[in-house]
Amino acid sequence: MGKLFRILGWSLGLLVVLVVAAVLILPQVVDPNDYKEEIIAGVKQRTGRDLTIDGRIDLSVFPWLGVETGAVTLGNAKGFEGTAFAAVKGAAVRVKLMPLLSRRLEVDTIGLKGLELNLTRLKNGTGNWDDLAGNGKQEEGKARSVDGTQSMDGGLAGLTIGGIDISDARISWDDRSTGRKLSIEQFRLHSGPVVSGKPVDLKLGMTLQNEQPAINAKLEMKGVVALNEAAGIIDVGGLKIDLDAKGEALPGGAVTAVLEAAISAALNGSQVDVTGLRLSAGELMLNANLKGEGLDRQPAFSGDLDLAEFDLRKWMAGHAMALPPMADAKTLTRVGASLKLNAEGGATRINDIAVRLDESQLTGSATLRGSAIGFNLNLDSIDLDRYLPPAEERSDKPAAPSMAAGGGSASTREETLLPVEILRKLDLDGVLSIGRLTISKLLAEQLELTLKAKEGQLNLGQQVGNFYQGGFKGETSLDVRGKTPKTKMDAAATGIQIGPLLKDLSGQEKLTGKGRFSANLNTQGNSVDAFKRTLAGKLDFRFEDGALKGVNVAKAIREAKARLSGKPVPKSNEPEQTDFSELSGSGVITNGVLSNQDLSAKSPYLRVTGAGEVNLVAENLDYRVEGIVVNTGKGQGGEGLDELQGVVIPVHLTGPLASPDYTINWEKILLESQKEKLKEKIQEKLEEKLKGKGLPGGLQDKLRGLFN
Repeated sequence: MGKLFRILGWSLGLLVVLVVAAVLILPQVVDPNDYKEEIIAGVKQRTGRDLTIDGRIDLSVFPWLGVETGAVTLGNAKGFEGTAFAAVKGAAVRVKLMPLLSRRLEVDTIGLKGLELNLTRLKNGTGNWDDLAGNGKQEEGKARSVDGTQSMDGGLAGLTIGGIDISDARISWDDRSTGRKLSIEQFRLHSGPVVSGKPVDLKLGMTLQNEQPAINAKLEMKGVVALNEAAGIIDVGGLKIDLDAKGEALPGGAVTAVLEAAISAALNGSQVDVTGLRLSAGELMLNANLKGEGLDRQPAFSGDLDLAEFDLRKWMAGHAMALPPMADAKTLTRVGASLKLNAEGGATRINDIAVRLDESQLTGSATLRGSAIGFNLNLDSIDLDRYLPPAEERSDKPAAPSMAAGGGSASTREETLLPVEILRKLDLDGVLSIGRLTISKLLAEQLELTLKAKEGQLNLGQQVGNFYQGGFKGETSLDVRGKTPKTKMDAAATGIQIGPLLKDLSGQEKLTGKGRFSANLNTQGNSVDAFKRTLAGKLDFRFEDGALKGVNVAKAIREAKARLSGKPVPKSNEPEQTDFSELSGSGVITNGVLSNQDLSAKSPYLRVTGAGEVNLVAENLDYRVEGIVVNTGKGQGGEGLDELQGVVIPVHLTGPLASPDYTINWEKILLESQKEKLKEKIQEKLEEKLKGKGLPGGLQDKLRGLFN
């Protein structure tokens, strides 16, 4: 036994002597610079690229076995002119010698200074890194375990790296197939000690510069990386990314944001989980959790997103972003949203949608499959007028010019209204239900809008359960498949109160009554002028038990009669309105001209008929109305009109729609009324003379007929 210990002692002593000798002698007899040319030639032979090594290569042995170089440059691939592919100002790596004897690898901090990497892709798609990637693939499963992770069997017992220190690096990207150029400047990466099975602290920073659009962004990132080789999982915890970007293409010219999250991913790339994701930019706060599965087979994603309620108007102002003028300056002060999503098999389903827009709440679901979008949404209430420009701005805009007057330019009249190219690509199928909607001051309740769009054909169905105490149903179709868009509109309203509708629309209740209207119209073109010129179709309406406010026809007739007769104008406290029991009519539109031949209005003392044309293109009208006084002793204001009973009262309306002129020939009316009165007196006298004369009946009838 003693002999054995002596042998072991001699062996250990000999080993120590050999190690000491190697430490002292190796650096003296081995100069790595002697192998520069061989290294350069080997790289040339293997890659076809030129390698340049400036300065000396320094070698150390104890206690660290290491190598340190000066500047190293690797030339570009054949066919790529200009700058070198890669270059470093200096590199260093050292391995602790003694742990190697126990199969442990302890590496000092790996340093890389002044790295410059220039990546280029030609128009044909070839990259200057393709030859370095190799033409073949590593043998499948070689040196890997069943779960796809690197096997450590037969290798080192453990790996320790003092850290990674990459500083002052630059990476450029020139994609000549798309014309896109960007560069990463001042790239730096620092890590804490890398010990197998233990978390590693990482810090990264860079400045990104994009040419088109011009964007300059500073990015700082930190996190803790943990590798669980046995489970085949890598975790990144405490991830935080700070972004400060500037550029004209960015909203408001600048974006400052912070992203925080925790990431867990499978090493074989099959699964990833992102939890506690938080994106903040000022008051904007987006929270999310995302999960991806089957990424190496059939990818499936799921998650939830929540945009915390915030003041969008204030946030945009703080980022120098302008909002369009709105009637209500308090809009967009409460905005938020949340949803859940699931994407699998080419389809993305969005459920539990909840969007807050000020006092409005939108809920529902949607499905996306390629470019096709389906949805089923519910909106409780919204006043769209609050989000439109102020009324004074809308009223200040000049009205559409009259072609008859030669006003306005052709470019104004022919301004394109519909984004045809976008509409042709739409693939939509959905329903939007609205509890209460206000637009252009009109109020509608219990709406259901159905929208279908595919291959250039769009259809919008509208159904309103409560529209001014009545109902409304309509359908609008748009065909943009051809060169000229074609539009068709069908609408029908029943049981509506026209008075409140007009009051909400214009602020004045000039017409009252309950009734219905319908319209079947079609037009072509893509401008207001084209719509008018090609408008065609038919319409009809009927209102009952109402009044035309602002004018009392009976009162006006009595006053005119008094003036023409030289009598005092009678005083009256009657309301300025003309009652009617029925108002109806229909029309046919051809090339933007409405023709109406059957206007009819009935009141207790008056019957009105009308016929004429309204030119929507020239925006003028030529219309004749005739009124006949009946039942003068009854109804509103009939008293005192007995002399006009049966007399036709013609009214001729002409001129622009906005302010038409009208003429009434009162002298002719009174002359006719006196003529009728004179005929009646002659008739009475004749009857008296004929009494008891015994004239044949036929002769008496002929004499009476002379005055009828």
